[in-house]
This record gives sequence, structure tokens and C-alpha cells, in this order.
Amino acid sequence: MQLKLSEKVLTKAGTIALGMIEENIAKGVDVNGKAYKYSTKPFFMPYNKKIVSRLGGKSGEGKLYDIVHSKKSGKLGMIILGGYADFKLKVYPDMINNFLEATGKMLRDMKIVNYTDNGVILGFWTKENSDKAFYLNISGAGRSRKLWKFFGLSNEQKNQLAIKMTPDVTKEVANELAAKLQTVK
Repeated sequence: MQLKLSEKVLTKAGTIALGMIEENIAKGVDVNGKAYKYSTKPFFMPYNKKIVSRLGGKSGEGKLYDIVHSKKSGKLGMIILGGYADFKLKVYPDMINNFLEATGKMLRDMKIVNYTDNGVILGFWTKENSDKAFYLNISGAGRSRKLWKFFGLSNEQKNQLAIKMTPDVTKEVANELAAKLQTVK
């Protein structure tokens, strides 16, 4: 027999799960407890005057970035020489130890997006942030396809979620609810 849980119970489970995900990010670890680390490999980005200014203007050229021209379109681009680690240090210095939070837009967009009869689905309200989460969690970001698996819970966290839900439902239902927690990108 399929049990239909109340929206109140599902909302509580989803809210606890979102809090656990945010705790992982604040600690600088992924779903598996692995510490995040920014790349030091050079990368390309479109030319941006504000970024050039934050990278020291003309004095940063050749040290922090190089300006390049596209052979096809002739448009300007930039190679960030110290990789994303240097980029974030210079462009977002207050956020250097806040992983996945250069602007905070993606994480503010993380919400409960739907309910099923016995589960809750977490995701993102906008396609832009959903796409970012997809690249970070599933396909990998950048040329090296590095994964930053932040969107989900470890088995230990699922057990903690089940324990936190037992005042509202039976232990069996709490375990099932924690196991069926879904994240969509």
C-alpha cells in the first residue's frame, strides 16, 4: 500500500535536506566529504573591462591574464593565467573560501520544486541555475570536466534526515523518505 505523506512533512524533510546541502557547501566539502579545490590551470573567458580592472588593469596583463583575439570572429577574449583560483582571489576576494558562492545566485535559487505522494524533489527555479548545477554535478565544469558534487546528501546525512523525521512519521517511513529524496538539475 502506497502511503501519502502530508505536504507539511515533505516540506520539513526538504527544508532539512536543503540545510544539509548548504552546510556541506559552507564547510567546503562535496556530497562525499571531499574538499573543494579551485583549479590553477589557465582558462579562457570573453573579454570583460570590469574583470581586467579587478585583475590590475594594464599592470596585470602578462602576469594575471593575457588578451587574445578570436581567429574566427576577431572578438577579444582573455586567458586567466592562474586558473580559477587566482581569478576568484582577485575578482571575488571576500568569497575566496566560500565555495560555489561567487555571487550566491545559484544557491539562493535552490528550493523544493515539487512533491510526490511520498517524497520531495529539490531543484532550482531558473533554467540558468539548473544548468549550472547540471554542469557542476553531472557533466563536469570546464575543459577538464571537473565535478563539484554539491547537490545531494551522503548516506550518513540521509540517516540523519531519517532520524530528524521520526517524530513526524514512523522510522520505516522516515527511512524511505530519506532514501527517496530526489534532486533534479
